[in-house]
Amino acid sequence: MKLSRTIIFSFIFLILTSNISAGGFSIDGNRFKTSPFTDGYLTVYGSEGLEEGLIGVDFIMNFQHEPIIVGGTNKKVIANQITSDISFFYSVAKWFDLGLSLPVILFENGDGWNDRDNLAKAGVGDLRLVPRFQLFSLFDKHLSMSVITEVTAPTGREIHSALGSRQFTFRPAIAIGTQSKWVDAALNLFYHLLPKQSFAASKFDDEFGLKLAINVHAVEKLLDVNAEFHTSTSIESPFKNDAQDNIEFGGGVRFKTPVNIDVVAGAFGGFGNAVAVPKYRIYAGISWNMNVLPAEEKQEKSIKKLPKKQPEKPVAEQPKEEKKQPEKKVKKAAPKKKEAPKQSAAAMPQQPEKTGERLPNVVNFMHESDYIADPVEIEKVALILTRNFTLKIRIEAHTDRHENKALAQKRANAVKALLIKNGVEANRIKTKIIGSKEPVATGDTEPDMVKNRRVEFFIITD
Repeated sequence: MKLSRTIIFSFIFLILTSNISAGGFSIDGNRFKTSPFTDGYLTVYGSEGLEEGLIGVDFIMNFQHEPIIVGGTNKKVIANQITSDISFFYSVAKWFDLGLSLPVILFENGDGWNDRDNLAKAGVGDLRLVPRFQLFSLFDKHLSMSVITEVTAPTGREIHSALGSRQFTFRPAIAIGTQSKWVDAALNLFYHLLPKQSFAASKFDDEFGLKLAINVHAVEKLLDVNAEFHTSTSIESPFKNDAQDNIEFGGGVRFKTPVNIDVVAGAFGGFGNAVAVPKYRIYAGISWNMNVLPAEEKQEKSIKKLPKKQPEKPVAEQPKEEKKQPEKKVKKAAPKKKEAPKQSAAAMPQQPEKTGERLPNVVNFMHESDYIADPVEIEKVALILTRNFTLKIRIEAHTDRHENKALAQKRANAVKALLIKNGVEANRIKTKIIGSKEPVATGDTEPDMVKNRRVEFFIITD
């Protein structure tokens, strides 16, 4: 069903755009813009689905050196250009996202196309609409594929011919991606529909290209490092048209903050004499996103074991043994029952089965106190929750055996308040009061008691 929707949508745009003729020579305006779907990269589309209701805005500043030059004559149509790319996306459903991107040219200089065609110092580039349809996501996002139908409107030509295309352009692409804990990768294969035309002794036709990106989570939930490779060639004369073929390589970093804002920066270098491919470009910017749908109340799933089945086996065996030696067995069984509490007390640190994923972060307290001396572990948990909008947290509060259980409630409330202060919604936090029932240390020394006076965190994914 998803595939059929994607195919129908693609054919409609193909029919609408393939018959539009160019009003003179046009520049591929897409090469001046970043992507509305950053996904940890800058210009390569990711293939993983976004969370339903997720909304985001990107603001990228981009400086380009010699983005348009004419080979042979060394005419610098545009020598330098500074753009501000504003992108917006909204995830309508897990399998459908819609992006909108608008580049604003803040400054540019150069020779222009000819002596009578002076460059505009500033203006607005081509408006870009980018629907993305996810076809499938398998093996817990380890392999996914999406179809991107990118459409560019000729808004830049209203100011100057060098600010964008003179026509609507259509560029369908296939995005294949993989995700893991430490490394993500994406491959884009695209086909760009362009009318046949000539300029500066070069022929331009439809082009085929690819983009490859690798994203490394250098510091989990904090810092990503990515590298990208882009190339495209004319369909009419592949890899023989110097003005059309292009290669661009670069990368950058993404710093993630606890308040849903990412800071990105990096650089790219262009190779060859391709039109509309800068010799180099430097970018920096910020991106912000959040889920605008109201959080749904989800009941915590509990895993129920059947403890009755275990004691039933020895109970069933006891009558058989009692028939053989009823008196001796009963007498020997009595001391075993007295020893059982001692063994179970020693085995206290073996806690019952918990639901959800337990985090390594633990907050410890002084005796008879709910004061949080060092909030760093709580801030780490808050960072995880603000970066993952579907997750909820369960706080489990403990005391040592000399403290009142009510103190566990105060400790849970103190930790919850600090999570909320760090940007976590209150309805995503649950508390559970354990008290002294689940000690991790059985000694009476102060170091053992400190280990028991704790708050633990469990991720609820249901």
